[in-house]
Amino acid sequence: MKAKIFFENEKEKQAYVEACDHDFEERLDGVMKEVCREDMKFLTLSGPTCSGKTTASKKLISEFSDRGKKVKIVSIDDFFRDAKVLTVEAETGKTRLDFDSEKALDLPVLEKFMDDIQNGREAALPRYDFTLARRTHFDTFRADDDDVIVFEGIQAIYPAFTSMFKKDTKVKSLYISVLSDLQLGDVTVSPREVRLWRRIVRDYRFRAASPEFTLLLWEGVTANEDVNILPFADSSDYRIESLMGYEACMLKEPITALLSEIPESSEYYEKSRRILEHFENIDPISEKYLPEHSLYHEFL
Repeated sequence: MKAKIFFENEKEKQAYVEACDHDFEERLDGVMKEVCREDMKFLTLSGPTCSGKTTASKKLISEFSDRGKKVKIVSIDDFFRDAKVLTVEAETGKTRLDFDSEKALDLPVLEKFMDDIQNGREAALPRYDFTLARRTHFDTFRADDDDVIVFEGIQAIYPAFTSMFKKDTKVKSLYISVLSDLQLGDVTVSPREVRLWRRIVRDYRFRAASPEFTLLLWEGVTANEDVNILPFADSSDYRIESLMGYEACMLKEPITALLSEIPESSEYYEKSRRILEHFENIDPISEKYLPEHSLYHEFL
């Protein structure tokens, strides 16, 4: 996607943001209408980190509701193990801190949950607080026979999770991600790099994580994607492109502020400067121009 990076005035910036969001909404609407016509009991909604899964899940609820169907969203993130436990395991085993592979999930609790709901029983649904980095409590989960249950999360495509569905279960899969390169003048930015930009800002604003911590985890994040996500993306029943043309302009001010604070003594100093180079010769766009229901509120 070739992005517009220079603008005559603020009015042009706002119009560009609205046009990009409108194009995305049309893509999203078209796919969602197809999905909601399917005969299914379960739907997996997956994609790598910072792809737009939350926005897609909200749209699913709306589309199914318009058809008289009730939707229950289950975030697989709620099945994370406590961060302190994962940290101790990494330090003890002298391994990389892992928040992304199946090892970060409480698989016995997830397996019990899946068995209960597939057999029509009440289930215990854990609740995970990302600001505290731990599970806080369990809720009782109930679903009627005609409810559609949507499993949302990067892990919804993992073989360790999809293997928990019984044979002959009516399951469909939806995959959302940045699927195309972003062209900034003569510079080509990969989909993975775009998602890193999104995550740096999102993690700071919504998960109380510093840019250095996000960069620390990124190698593990991408390694996990290469094993558990990307090889299975093409087999999804539906795919949605979440790239926005205004990405770099919208992220310029917040990401510049965050990465500029990384000191020269940091092992991530050079990486942060390479990222900032992408933003040098583009106009910033204020996030105040984001439409109310924009995908980009997930990151800003």
